[in-house]
Amino acid sequence: MQQDIITVVDFGSKKLSATVAAKGKEDLEILCVKSCKSIGIEKGLLTDIKKCKEVVINLLQEVEGTANSEIKSLAIGISSSKVRISETTISIMLKEEKVTSGDIKRALKKAHETITISSDESIVDALINFYMLDGNVIHKDILNWKGKKLELNLTLVIAKTKEIEKYYELFKETKYNIEFIKLNILAGKQIFLNEKNSIGHVALADIGAGIVDVVLFNNGIPKNIDCVQIGGNNITNDLAICGEFSFLEADNMKKIYSSNYKALYNDTSIPDEIEVGTIKVSRKLFYEVTNARIEEILNHINIKLKNTGHYDRICSIILYGDGVGYFEDINETVHKIFKMKNKVIKRTDLGIKNSENITSLAIAKEVYDRLNLLEDKIIVLTNKSNENKKKSKMENLHNIEDENHILRKVKGFFDKLF
Repeated sequence: MQQDIITVVDFGSKKLSATVAAKGKEDLEILCVKSCKSIGIEKGLLTDIKKCKEVVINLLQEVEGTANSEIKSLAIGISSSKVRISETTISIMLKEEKVTSGDIKRALKKAHETITISSDESIVDALINFYMLDGNVIHKDILNWKGKKLELNLTLVIAKTKEIEKYYELFKETKYNIEFIKLNILAGKQIFLNEKNSIGHVALADIGAGIVDVVLFNNGIPKNIDCVQIGGNNITNDLAICGEFSFLEADNMKKIYSSNYKALYNDTSIPDEIEVGTIKVSRKLFYEVTNARIEEILNHINIKLKNTGHYDRICSIILYGDGVGYFEDINETVHKIFKMKNKVIKRTDLGIKNSENITSLAIAKEVYDRLNLLEDKIIVLTNKSNENKKKSKMENLHNIEDENHILRKVKGFFDKLF
């Protein structure tokens, strides 16, 4: 079976994740998922191209070996730092009085040409929220519908050009080409929102190592994005400073004791100090430093939501990511701060081995949906500065059965969330 290949690299401050998937006849088939330690990414931004390039290329070579095929075209996932969104509606007249993939492409191109952006900005993605065909609202399955006038409600993702150019520089003089740029937090919709829990105003917060990405949806349409320039690494830094040991030592201690740090603090029957190897720290210091920083991170998220002007209308918030999710009684802390229905997604909730790969999986699904809609054999370019770039041919991969249907399993978990 001929397969169209989708390869995604998610650029995180702590982890890089790569997913290779195949566009099959009926479903997305996951062929390979791997991750590695991130270098050269700070606070969600690419800060050291040379160092980051080395680990990214090594990761891609590794997934090529596992998938037994050469990779050329890439979709990348980035943070919301230096990024904004804008909602717009584009209308066109249908040439054949029925909707074709060519009509949708024409409308997307019109959006790129007519939207006004600053000279230092680029449109890197265009998300289709819904369609209107002769005045009737349609949310999906639009192809071949009969009509005369088609309107697309779009969310345009607009980024600072100099930040986007760094990623193209990273892959310069390699065989890899960036063909699609996605915003990680918006891809979270693929995982955490369904028809049941997306009604009304719903917020997602991805708490990472260096940054927290926040998005507010209204009936599944993104209305606000923002970010908080702190994350899990700030907890580690505080522990290192207060305990007077290295970042790595503090990080190891955090990983070991985070799941019961509160119980240790309250247990008066054990010695005051806890230890990892030769490193010791007061139980009280560990708890108070950690808890203070967790509350600070959550309060910053809450402030960002209040700044949207829709805080009183927010029905629920879903928090995920490895920044704070594995701490003991994190739900209790979240409930204290957010005056709305809330859920903290933990690694055990997702039912997959490595939760850091969840965003790259979501992006693969988003690209797959776009390929089906536009009936393309390759990923569609969305960055203005690369419109004339030659597109690469897709390669064949063999299916790896036990990597399939991860997203379907995760999606099913959220049917019972709210």
